[in-house]
Amino acid sequence: MRTFYHCLLMWIPFLVLFALAGFSLEVLEGRKIRTSEYMMGFRDLGVGYMFLMGSFAFILYPISFLPLTFIVNRFMKNGLFKVVPFTLFGGAIGAFSLTIIYDSRFIEEYNVSIVNSTLIFGIAGLLYALVENAVKKNIKFV
Repeated sequence: MRTFYHCLLMWIPFLVLFALAGFSLEVLEGRKIRTSEYMMGFRDLGVGYMFLMGSFAFILYPISFLPLTFIVNRFMKNGLFKVVPFTLFGGAIGAFSLTIIYDSRFIEEYNVSIVNSTLIFGIAGLLYALVENAVKKNIKFV
């Protein structure tokens, strides 16, 4: 039961970290797209873009990192080894998110880099692993 509560508590850092990763991706790569067809960027939506990224992260957690957090906490005991799956999975989510946020035509036409997306979301996964380790050590559940 403690693992379940821990996984639910980790939804909050995931939401913050991956919404910020989506915003960082928009700042780095979205500024390359300068056409009226792309109306989903930060320049057009402003603060609403952060709400959009937060909603995306809110929906993404139960289908991606919730099961991963549960599995990693169940089978991996060493905190150092927990960093690897979260970082790799974060990078994979970055590649997936790039194709969701930007159309494939925009990716090819405006030379949007999948490497930057993978790195940004991989760093978010690494930070998630560090927060997860700190929460696991410092917060005791009933």
